[in-house]
Amino acid sequence: MPDGKRSPIGWIDVVWLLFILGLALLPPIAEIHKQLTLAAIGIFQVLEGSLVARLPARGRVYSVLIKIALATLLLDHTGEIGINSSYWPIYLVPVVTAAIYFGPVATLGWTALASAAYCSYLYPALSIEQNELTTEGLATLAIRNLFFFLAAMLVNRFVVEKRRQVARYQALSETLEETNRQLQRAEAEARRSERLAALGQMSAGLAHEIRNPLGVIKGSAEMLAQKLADATPL
Repeated sequence: MPDGKRSPIGWIDVVWLLFILGLALLPPIAEIHKQLTLAAIGIFQVLEGSLVARLPARGRVYSVLIKIALATLLLDHTGEIGINSSYWPIYLVPVVTAAIYFGPVATLGWTALASAAYCSYLYPALSIEQNELTTEGLATLAIRNLFFFLAAMLVNRFVVEKRRQVARYQALSETLEETNRQLQRAEAEARRSERLAALGQMSAGLAHEIRNPLGVIKGSAEMLAQKLADATPL
């Protein structure tokens, strides 16, 4: 990229937009509200990173809430009865997002909220006189909701384990850095000790060399004094 700038859209976003485009080409194609909702989902997916970066704590909450709302809106425009919409797996998007952003307990809470949003379409469906919740329909609904929780837990477990590995690697890196600093300090102390030892040896040698001439001079002076004392006075 020119000037060393990175593109704001990554390859994951491109894949996501292609997925949205694929949904847009599926029936009901002429439903304008469906297309607008899909467009909103795609745009938000691209802008989500900026939102989370600006608001690290609240941005994640807003992200999951917005995705649940958009998923609920999409079901409302992709079937005569929202609960029967073939687009129900779209709720996996906020579920997986929550699993990536939060811990296990919070992930379960967000998944329960997404499940409740999906099941909320039961009320308008059952309000129609001809409709009733059969055993088979209840089982289908339960299976779909269980898959929400299954996907949430699987993704969250993977993410949590990944975070633990990163934390372990970071702790190991910090330990290695501290060990390296200690080794550098030890090497510096060893070099300093070697320099001091060499300086001490040099000082001892110089002192020895200085003492020897002084001893010779002292001995010569004593001998001269002795000879002068023994000499016959004139």
